[in-house]
Amino acid sequence: MKKILVSSIVAGLFFATSANAQVYATVDGQKITDEDMVFFQQMYPGFNFNNLSKQEKEAAINQLVERKLALIAAKKAKITSKKEYKEALSMIGANLAIDMWVKEQQQKLAKGAKVTEADAKAFYDANKSLFIKQEANIRQIAVKTKEEANAIIADLKGKKGNDLVKLFEKLAAEKSLDKQNGGKIIKINRSQVVPQIATIVFDLPDGGFTSTPIQTEGGFVIIYLQDKTKAETIAFNEAKSSIENILKAQKIEVALKAELDKLRSKAKIKIEPIK
Repeated sequence: MKKILVSSIVAGLFFATSANAQVYATVDGQKITDEDMVFFQQMYPGFNFNNLSKQEKEAAINQLVERKLALIAAKKAKITSKKEYKEALSMIGANLAIDMWVKEQQQKLAKGAKVTEADAKAFYDANKSLFIKQEANIRQIAVKTKEEANAIIADLKGKKGNDLVKLFEKLAAEKSLDKQNGGKIIKINRSQVVPQIATIVFDLPDGGFTSTPIQTEGGFVIIYLQDKTKAETIAFNEAKSSIENILKAQKIEVALKAELDKLRSKAKIKIEPIK
């Protein structure tokens, strides 16, 4: 139930516009401008119309034309007068208000969220495993149950070298949840993997595989380590800035929770029995 205040429904709704915004097309007298491009920014973070090819730009504009046509049709059908529309609009408005309030609180709390160099160094010393540069090429097989994973591991045992790779690829193609990509080489970065799993994977020898299934949210995974680079520890001075950002975000989260607890203590709240 944690971190549910910030809604993704209205993410990206804010977009700077100007009186002389570029016009990309006109539909029945209604202009399609940069404001309409927000749709793509919501769908594809980092979207930049100017970086698209001419063909991609034409496709994007035509998609916005279709959206404008649908909007005009919706208004003619008086969709905005329907109960369902008004209820949905009310919910979006509520989420937007919450998002704006949280953002304002975070900005205010950020001013008082100070992180000392001693704090950053203490975090660095306590989490050395997070500051290791290392990459690996792996193959994986993902299945739903532990029993399936153990059966695959049993089949792999005793195999080495090319025989192991061929069998791993074969079993991945037959049994992996992702049959198309299962068994194919994937490059991973140690810093982007959950620490517990990173330790298991990067401790494997080149050409080795996990003899115990790794449990994930989607099931169980067997990993084969093709090869890995030499581990390099990131120096504190190099990691300092990112650590300060992490600790500052934590302080802001704690302070925001305290603010909500204060509001809760002053409010009259009655939670009905849960059935």
